Amino acid sequence: MGLAWNCRGISNALSPTIPKIRALLSKKYYDFVFIMETKCTVARVSPLFRSLGFEKSVGVDDVGASGGLWVGWRRGEKISHVYSCMNFIVLRVAKFNGLLWYLVLFYGAPKASLRASVLNELESCLESLEYPYLIVGDFNQVEFPCDKWSSCSTKINGASFFSEWRIKNELVDIPFKGPHFTWCNNRRGFDFVYERIDKALASKDWFSIFPNTGLKHYPIQIYDHAPIELDLNLVQNTSKKPYKLDAWALENEECLLEVRKAWTVNIVGSPAYRLTRKLAVVRQKVKSWTLDKRNEWNQKWEDFDIRLEKGMELAIREGKGEEHSKVDEEVRAFARAATCFWKQRAKIRWSVDGDACTKYFFNWVKGRAGRNFIYGIRDDEGTWIYDPGEVGLSFQRHFMDLYKAQSGSATESSSYLDAAARTLDAEDDIFTGITRHVTNDDADWLRKPFSAKEVRKAVFQMGPLVLMAFRQCFSKSVGGGSSLI
Repeated sequence: MGLAWNCRGISNALSPTIPKIRALLSKKYYDFVFIMETKCTVARVSPLFRSLGFEKSVGVDDVGASGGLWVGWRRGEKISHVYSCMNFIVLRVAKFNGLLWYLVLFYGAPKASLRASVLNELESCLESLEYPYLIVGDFNQVEFPCDKWSSCSTKINGASFFSEWRIKNELVDIPFKGPHFTWCNNRRGFDFVYERIDKALASKDWFSIFPNTGLKHYPIQIYDHAPIELDLNLVQNTSKKPYKLDAWALENEECLLEVRKAWTVNIVGSPAYRLTRKLAVVRQKVKSWTLDKRNEWNQKWEDFDIRLEKGMELAIREGKGEEHSKVDEEVRAFARAATCFWKQRAKIRWSVDGDACTKYFFNWVKGRAGRNFIYGIRDDEGTWIYDPGEVGLSFQRHFMDLYKAQSGSATESSSYLDAAARTLDAEDDIFTGITRHVTNDDADWLRKPFSAKEVRKAVFQMGPLVLMAFRQCFSKSVGGGSSLI
């Protein structure tokens, strides 16, 4: 992860740029920092960032109190300097797995008449790079009309040349999140202009190695540019996931009470319909309770500290330790529930593997979330697809082809499945958008009643966790021979 910013000068100790940079670097752990238009020498910038942990650095001095580039990185990073000039710096980065790539830190020419020569010089440098590369910085050039907002002029000088240059070198624009524009002219009235000129471009093979690369735009501040943050693991889009009941909730009496209350709701209809509706009500109640509890947790730890402190004061002042003991017991119960929560999130077996509540345990949760995310898939023609919408459509087309009837009539089975689908809620209709084609043999197999042996096998395959849920939720409320519905 890195930070790039055209800060328009960093030589003045009283400049507001310095405290802003310190604030940005204190929020996140950045591997490198790239500063453009330092307006001073490299020797003057390096000590400032050395105190912030960026002990390694390289740069280009300013010329006539204008320009100047500086990039710094931490001691543990395997980064080496390759080339430097007035407008860009090239670094070679070695990852822990042996993967090599280049980081090009670029500052485009402010004058439109010089931009073409600077881009041609960069092109000559890129041709010599044998590994994938990424270019990040202030290009000082708008490429598309949507990247400029102005009430007085929509003219974009140099846009055609820049587009041709980018296409010729097969460079891909890195997606971003945050405010759209990264520069403004700081004028008032009708002369106000916004542009997106701070960006990142990558070689054509970049996303096959780092498919989740993205930028974050901060708001424009201090002067006229916005800081931009480069992240090789930035998740742009997350699909809506179905709700799953967590194991930790089953050990909380409040959750079980919510289930029992929801199950007593009077619903009119056939037994199958009443069962379906009751399960939906229970699911909604448990989901709301679980989400509310998660939001309360951070605040609840603070409340416990306050109550424990008051309990200790009461015990010392009046010799009454009951309140402190009561709160302490609540803390223990709360901690047990939290432990169960993280255990469920990690999906590992503590009792079997002998693991404990350690740093490794919590890091496992973060790593598991990254591994489970589908960054891209390869279709039947061997083409990689990274767009989340296209990935979803590819899965849909695959299963539509998979369950399409190869022979026989599907009219009877289709009507049967349509009737079954109508018994589901609209939001849970898994058949939406899927053509229902099965053979008559398939339909007969689906209509066949379940045998006692199949029911027994399905129940015992649920595992002890699900069986515990049924026993805890329904043993008291449906006892005495009453029906489940």
